[in-house]
Amino acid sequence: MEDVTGGQYAGVTPSEQATSSGEADGAAARRHLLVFNGPSSWIHPLPVRGDVVIGRSETADLRIDHGAVSRRHARVMLDDDAVSVLDLGSHNGTYVNHSKITGRRTLQPNDVITIHGVTLVFHATPPVAPPAIVVELDALRQRIEDELDRTVCERLFSLLCFVGVTDAERAALQRTVVAQLRKIDAVAWTSDGAFYVLLPEAGADEAVAVATRIRSRIDRGALQIGHVTCPDDGYAADALIARARDAARAARPGKIAGREQAFHTLAIGAQRVIVADPTVARLYALIERLAPTGLPVLITGETGCGKELVATAIHARSPRAGHQLISLNCAALHEALVESELFGHERGAFSGAIATRAGVIEAASGSTLFLDEVGELAPGVQAKLLRVLESHRVTRVGDVREREVDVRVVAATNRDLEADVAAGRFRRDLFFRLSAATLHLPPLRQRPRELPLLATEFLDEACRSGGRPPMRISDEAMAVLLAHSWPGNIRELKNLMQYVAAALAVDVLRADHLGERLGRLRPEPSQATITPTPGGTPRFRPLADELRELEITRIREAIAATGGNQTRAAGLLAMPVRTFFEKAKQYGLTPKRKRYDH
Repeated sequence: MEDVTGGQYAGVTPSEQATSSGEADGAAARRHLLVFNGPSSWIHPLPVRGDVVIGRSETADLRIDHGAVSRRHARVMLDDDAVSVLDLGSHNGTYVNHSKITGRRTLQPNDVITIHGVTLVFHATPPVAPPAIVVELDALRQRIEDELDRTVCERLFSLLCFVGVTDAERAALQRTVVAQLRKIDAVAWTSDGAFYVLLPEAGADEAVAVATRIRSRIDRGALQIGHVTCPDDGYAADALIARARDAARAARPGKIAGREQAFHTLAIGAQRVIVADPTVARLYALIERLAPTGLPVLITGETGCGKELVATAIHARSPRAGHQLISLNCAALHEALVESELFGHERGAFSGAIATRAGVIEAASGSTLFLDEVGELAPGVQAKLLRVLESHRVTRVGDVREREVDVRVVAATNRDLEADVAAGRFRRDLFFRLSAATLHLPPLRQRPRELPLLATEFLDEACRSGGRPPMRISDEAMAVLLAHSWPGNIRELKNLMQYVAAALAVDVLRADHLGERLGRLRPEPSQATITPTPGGTPRFRPLADELRELEITRIREAIAATGGNQTRAAGLLAMPVRTFFEKAKQYGLTPKRKRYDH
């Protein structure tokens, strides 16, 4: 390959080029296409303004003599600082950063144009792009998608979010922010007043520096600023937008916060709930809307993931909050007693009924009734419960009188009730009555942002309750916690932290402290795969755990083999780059970042 760094660029820095000739000549010298065609390579200079036609025709400005290239294949258009490329209806298409373009595509420095087997790399110093302008949110999302395509070349970008802006302050904030930006940056407002700033080729340090500079020029202490950086904080446009807003909301007034601080707490009765996962945040936002309505709510999710806490939140935010929440675990009672517990009984109604007793439905009149594990109800009880929900009347066991009740039912289950309905194990009409609104609570293993926060909170709480010095969780121990499948979910994590605080007289929780305790769990055979032991006796392990452990091992090895280059590591595993970044983040395998709360 020819030396493409010599000639007019040899020994001359970009700044020297800009000042050693006229403005037009300097701008032209700073922009060119680096062309790779088989074993040959050359530099094709670009003008300050005008068009450059690429194609097979002898009249093309940049000729590529190949049968798969159309005579007039593509056009590069230049207008001072703006540079874009347009496919001219070619047979085989024009690609930018491996994506086929449709219509006009703005170019950024180091963008790669592919025309059949020919590669053209756009070079510009300083970066050439339209001035920073206010765009619609959809246009900003597309700009973020374009930047995501470029991160395969190890290019970072950051996103700032400003919240706490009043309508009267919007224009002044916009002028102040735009004045501090580069020409390649972009800004956008959302309908509810959040203000986003896209900073291409800027890491976390640069993003904080920009935010700090903007903040110093705004005379308002209540403004909250959040920042995220790709790929560390995500590899999807919507996720980055949401996480930047989460970070801004988590920032103290007048401060700047990163994604690692993007969580908030909710007070539900006497309990404090940490919410950091976007799915859980959306769930609690939906609870705020559903709680006042009086609709029956069905909560689904695995055992131990916090369904009772969700039911408590629904009640606490409803007009019935002045009354006590009444709860019944349908799986904890013998089938013969469930009917009496629900509907009550008269004295002598059955053996042992020595006194008249109201059931939980009557007791919950004017309040909320939480039926946990509702899928365990027997068919006969299901029919009677349906009648109560439809008629708002209850009849005690051994009585013929109906009593009017005003009760809201919130039910929960860890079963697939739709499958039970299809199999005839659960009444279809009762299912529809209970599930007027349905909330699904994700398991702990799908909430990697919350797990470290919950683990730290539970351990601190256990240390305080035990009257012992606080204990810190090491990075290696946290990686073990993140890799565990948590079949018992939040309940299992809390129990583990209580055990650790009571049993270990150490200041730092290490990975080896957790191995034995977590290894004691054994899944049901239906959820496990068999692995041989030295004695030949089969031992059950969850298939999900084995796959997770293999994935963690291979990702860690690939990162080590490439010296921390995640893009190359993804290539070694033949894994899409976005998927690799997300999994590395989930498993705590990405390099540690500085924390900012300025």
